[in-house]
Amino acid sequence: MKIVSNSSPLIFLSKIDRLDVLTKMFDKIYIPYAVYDETVLSQKTDNVASEIELLIAKGQVIRFDVRNELAIKALSGRLHLGEVQVIIGASELGIQEVLLDDLHARNKAKQFDLNIIGTLGILKLAYKRGITYDLKSDIVKLLDADFRISSSLLQRILDD
Repeated sequence: MKIVSNSSPLIFLSKIDRLDVLTKMFDKIYIPYAVYDETVLSQKTDNVASEIELLIAKGQVIRFDVRNELAIKALSGRLHLGEVQVIIGASELGIQEVLLDDLHARNKAKQFDLNIIGTLGILKLAYKRGITYDLKSDIVKLLDADFRISSSLLQRILDD
């Protein structure tokens, strides 16, 4: 299974030492160049840059160019460039799964008939598959890393 990822899930999963769950759940993780720029070139103090570079070297993360510049311009505005490139790039690559946290980006991805999962969804799925064993601890670490989530969504994740 393949997925196209935005920056924030990669950054937050790295901050809580759970970036490896993506490679255990997906055969390939695709990132557009805007996401690469944000996670690798802009990250001077986080481990995420070195982790992403290592996954690229192993062939588990694939960087790619989004070709449809007109579509990128049309979607730009409220969404960040990485989010736009994830949505357009997934469509170009024929990949249905996207990893996005931002609500506006998720709503836009739905308009493209993409299957959306976020950082919390990845952690929950990893927990259900036995890849991780302490979902509550992972969520606490996320919150400590300044991950923002509504209390109602947090409760839904924990109750499900």
